[in-house]
Amino acid sequence: MFPALVALALLLAPSVAPAQQASPYLPLDHWAYPVLESWVARGDIADLSPLTRPYRVGDVLLAVERLVEADLSPVEVGLRDRLIAELDRPARAADAYVEFGLEAGGRFVTQTHPDPLQAVLDGQFGVARVLERFDATASGSSPYLAGGVRLRRDGIYRNDPRFPDGQVTSRRDGLFTDDLSVRLEEAYVELQLPYVRIGLGRLDRQWGPAGSDGFLRSANPYSLDELSYRFGTERVFLIGSIAGPSDFGADTARYVSMHRLEVRPSDRLVLAVSESVVYGGPGGRFQFALANPVGIWQIALDEADAPHNKLGELDVWWRAARGIALTGSLLADATNREGSCCQMGGTVGVELSRLAPGILVRGQVSVIQSLAYRTSLPWEEYSLDRVGFGWDKSDLVLATLAADWFPSPLLRISPRLDLQVRGEGDFRQLRPPAEDLPDLPRLHLGTTETTLRPAVGGRWTRNGGVSVDVEWDAGVSLISDYGNVEGDDRTELTGSVSVRLATQRWGVHLR
Repeated sequence: MFPALVALALLLAPSVAPAQQASPYLPLDHWAYPVLESWVARGDIADLSPLTRPYRVGDVLLAVERLVEADLSPVEVGLRDRLIAELDRPARAADAYVEFGLEAGGRFVTQTHPDPLQAVLDGQFGVARVLERFDATASGSSPYLAGGVRLRRDGIYRNDPRFPDGQVTSRRDGLFTDDLSVRLEEAYVELQLPYVRIGLGRLDRQWGPAGSDGFLRSANPYSLDELSYRFGTERVFLIGSIAGPSDFGADTARYVSMHRLEVRPSDRLVLAVSESVVYGGPGGRFQFALANPVGIWQIALDEADAPHNKLGELDVWWRAARGIALTGSLLADATNREGSCCQMGGTVGVELSRLAPGILVRGQVSVIQSLAYRTSLPWEEYSLDRVGFGWDKSDLVLATLAADWFPSPLLRISPRLDLQVRGEGDFRQLRPPAEDLPDLPRLHLGTTETTLRPAVGGRWTRNGGVSVDVEWDAGVSLISDYGNVEGDDRTELTGSVSVRLATQRWGVHLR
């Protein structure tokens, strides 16, 4: 199916107008995403999805240029002009271009677990340290092709407690087999036509409301090689990917297929339905039926020969009134083995975008029974947090109040307050037969760990011959019953500070 689509796209390519030139994607860690999300929530931008990211650079540029008639504050005008100046140069300079850049820096962290609400206060991963980071980047486009590469060395790759011995990538992962701290973070090429995109490679993605991790697909620093596709318009599109992860510890074949249908009936309402399946095993083979984006509900069936985990997600974004947007997500997962159904995750939130100029306030509550997925056979051990997808939390309730404020075009300040209540139930254990499963009269299992964390984050960036990017997240974690041990109460400073320097981008521009 996919080779035929590529051939069809190439046949159609000559009819594409120059205004529809391909464009690389704006990285998910770019400074502009919070302000773009504020304009989307307020209704000033209607061309960018509030649920599916990253955005293409060309789409962002067009959307921001249309803000000339919007009611923007002086600071927002500065943000708009700064973003146009940054994105306009490569997008307008040539019919085809390739640009290169270098970044160097480091970050001080109080722990190496990336989630500050998942406190790691004991052991090697709870020791404060400085982690290096060096990036070499390239991006470019032509009338029909776009792509990007980011080669990264990062100390976190040797010190992430979510992975065995802190080693994030296996030695089978890529070219750099002798150093686990170096990997190709992004490396993709994509054919882009008006209603078709077909890509190959690694690209960080986020499927979910702004300000929160998507349940099914989250922005994650451990992206995977995949075949991706998107068909449709900005109003209705089907997007998906197929991957064969190599980050599992077991020596067995694994496959992850996922797809997502997003529909925008109006500028005020966006709906998205997503599915994913993880399957494989010793000698496991790719199954087209589980990856076919046309058979949207094929994943929900149990007829497949290979044991698999199937997941479904529903996302909703609705601008209920001027300056008020409501968001919601619901995810359910189950395997096709006994005793596996069904674990649930859900979140509801509100975005207030007109309280004051340049300020977006979010409130959100998430309830998660399980977002780790394994089947009942020992050799399977499917866990999506280990392959770079999803939100690796379970057995908790999380309430968050957060804000993004831009006092100047160069500075963002983000205060937030998190309250997390986490039980000791581990749904990642191998599942017993259904009759042996205990009754669960309440969400939390055992002794609950409660964390209250007030924090202030922010980012200051300055463009120039050498750009400077300073980002921080400083908070105090007030923890009751740490590690689900009754009476072990702790108060700890948690957070991180990073400083990065980047060269001015240079390259080749062709007309």
